[in-house]
Amino acid sequence: MKAFVLAFVLPLAVLGILTLPCLHDVHAATPLAVAAVAANVEPIFVSVAAAAEILATSRSEIYQRIARGELDAVKDGSRTKITYDSVKRVAAALPKANVRLYVRRAQRTATPAP
Repeated sequence: MKAFVLAFVLPLAVLGILTLPCLHDVHAATPLAVAAVAANVEPIFVSVAAAAEILATSRSEIYQRIARGELDAVKDGSRTKITYDSVKRVAAALPKANVRLYVRRAQRTATPAP
């Protein structure tokens, strides 16, 4: 974090592009501290839309996976929240892709020169 401040934030402050809060003003410094902590903390829950984006699928597929028991979900009022650990578990359980290199037909039928 200190390296980030020295490398990026401090030069912007010197140039006048960014104003740093006074060290005595606790309330002004709070958003910077929250942003620094949030960048390094893994979430406990994600929304259905976020889970769909992480797994590159649709929201309806996320609900199907919840119904099948593949994803762990809880209700918070009317919101459905999915545990981030279950999203990572589903992502890790996906099979490895078997991709074959495409070779043009002309190259397949060509005979090597002697």
